[in-house]
Amino acid sequence: MDKQAIMNIADGLKQIEEGVEKIQSVMRAQNIKSIKDVAAELIPILKKNDDEINESIIQHLEK
Repeated sequence: MDKQAIMNIADGLKQIEEGVEKIQSVMRAQNIKSIKDVAAELIPILKKNDDEINESIIQHLEK
């Protein structure tokens, strides 16, 4: 790996960390106990939209 690849990976990891922190913050603020609770509310919203991407997300959340 070259330096640029390592920097890109580090940037991606930073974005993941920030995303996790954002998710945890919202879950704490809303007193949400699990991702399954989020999925239960998110799946009906995604099902309204017929995008192939949304179907992939729905299948992942239903696992």
